[in-house]
Amino acid sequence: MLDREKYDQVISGDAFSSAAESTIFEDIKDWDVEELLELRASIDALLPSTALRDMDLEKEMVLQYHRVVALQTRVLGDDRTPANQLAQVSNAVASTLQQLVTMQTKFHTSERFKKLESLMIHYMKKLPLDVAEAFIDEYEKLEELPE
Repeated sequence: MLDREKYDQVISGDAFSSAAESTIFEDIKDWDVEELLELRASIDALLPSTALRDMDLEKEMVLQYHRVVALQTRVLGDDRTPANQLAQVSNAVASTLQQLVTMQTKFHTSERFKKLESLMIHYMKKLPLDVAEAFIDEYEKLEELPE
């Protein structure tokens, strides 16, 4: 069972104060697994998702594009900004967009490939066993080929 007092100290930050006699790790080292898991669940609930499948990459790409363009507009409009810093911002814009495009392309290709493999498996189940095995053998050889 979660020790509410310990939990409240961690959540409130009291466990991190200079008045605390020990560090947070010393405070929680004696917690049982259930207490640690409940604390972790509380922390995870406060953090943004870490799974790519939970992201709308198209939306994120467009939002990132608008943020970077706004930054570029602000920096380019500042007469006091040195030219080398303007170039750095422009390069950052280009780099960010390239990374987003690459990520989107890889994700789209990966998702399409998964769907293709699922479709292929669906139809392979309808083939005679010897034909399906021959196909699988050839398919596995594709992974051995250098890219």
